[in-house]
Amino acid sequence: MQGDTTFGQLPELIYIDDMLYSLFTTPLVPWLRAQTAPIVFDRRSPKCERGYIGKWAIDDGALWLIGLYAWSEGKYTGVPTLFGDRHVVQADWFSGPLIVEPTSSSIREGEYPKPKTYFIEDGQLRDG
Repeated sequence: MQGDTTFGQLPELIYIDDMLYSLFTTPLVPWLRAQTAPIVFDRRSPKCERGYIGKWAIDDGALWLIGLYAWSEGKYTGVPTLFGDRHVVQADWFSGPLIVEPTSSSIREGEYPKPKTYFIEDGQLRDG
């Protein structure tokens, strides 16, 4: 599977149909691994071993990286730091499942969160 599953860690976040979900897949990992110079994030908490929290969205049938909270060498690192001043980037490097669960603020009273899986191929939402 491309992208590590991160149960037990602080999840990343993703907006799908204007609803906020916790994302238990790490779609940035394949991009990070493909870089010639390794990108290392400061690990500021044992609850976030990957060293960053990404904010994502599925919009217009595509997966987008819309935010990044990370520190590298003691300096704040966001999407523009990694992607040359772009603030939003289509994640065309990612293919694989996205495992999501509604955040507590997105669940109506009396409901239980139900995990859901979306399938992405080259950054595009796939039926599946």
